[in-house]
Amino acid sequence: MSRLNWTPLRCDKSGPNCPEIAMDGDNRYLRDSGNPAYVAKFPVASVGALEQTIRGGEI
Repeated sequence: MSRLNWTPLRCDKSGPNCPEIAMDGDNRYLRDSGNPAYVAKFPVASVGALEQTIRGGEI
């Protein structure tokens, strides 16, 4: 994982912990701004399925 350009996602501004996303080739990365040492890596092909799962309330 090289240097990534992290972009904050929409947050309710109630605290310092907001999700951030970064893109690098065929992967997307997700982290918590309050704990940036831990990063989840997702292949682009699986991001749509993950979004549907989250929006569907499954996780």
